[in-house]
Amino acid sequence: METKTENNVAVGKKADNVVISLNRAQLVNVLFRVKGVTFIGADTTTVPDMNKGGREHLNYMYDNVVKDSIVRCMLGFDYENRLNKIEADKWVAEAIEAAIADGISPELIKASIGRMKEYSTQSIEKVTAKERKWGKHMLSPITGKVSRIMIDHTKSDKDGNLLPETYKRYMQVEILGAKSPVYRYKDSGEVLSEKDLECVKLYLKPRKDEPIAIRDYSIENIKNIRINKQEYRITE
Repeated sequence: METKTENNVAVGKKADNVVISLNRAQLVNVLFRVKGVTFIGADTTTVPDMNKGGREHLNYMYDNVVKDSIVRCMLGFDYENRLNKIEADKWVAEAIEAAIADGISPELIKASIGRMKEYSTQSIEKVTAKERKWGKHMLSPITGKVSRIMIDHTKSDKDGNLLPETYKRYMQVEILGAKSPVYRYKDSGEVLSEKDLECVKLYLKPRKDEPIAIRDYSIENIKNIRINKQEYRITE
């Protein structure tokens, strides 16, 4: 692999694909520069959300495993608008089903879809997104506006005092698809045995039903990211 440095960013070239190496501060700067709604791919390593188990059935894999994921995501969306669009699309689908049941011709239905979409925005009960319980969207130093992508978070102690050492930055995404994750031992990095994998699956916490799969990835957990056909490798 041929490597050079441009503007303090290492660039590695392999075949016809240029992979840019970024540290985490540089990644944050790249994310601040993303314009509008953008589709990306990301490789992440996270700690799976598991139950500890009880006295009789202790989860011996708790805090001993990490999960590698390859996900397709959307960046830069307006969460509230996304929720209302889903409700409007549902309204249109139900209107079409009702029209078909009433024997209205497919041609007339097709000609009316535009009007249905217009009516749907007026007919649905608008959804108002709640403020998140932790963290807040960061102010972009590029645009001076609140970022729809970057979130910062600092934990507080029991008295409400901020703990700066816990400060983390997160990337907010909507998950569109994902490959099957790979679970590895936290210490050795090796892939789990079948027995230990079954234990992990047994104690994984089920996710709640949600209209949009919103996830917040710590910048520390992103290993590679692909934005606008450019791949970035994230260094420590």
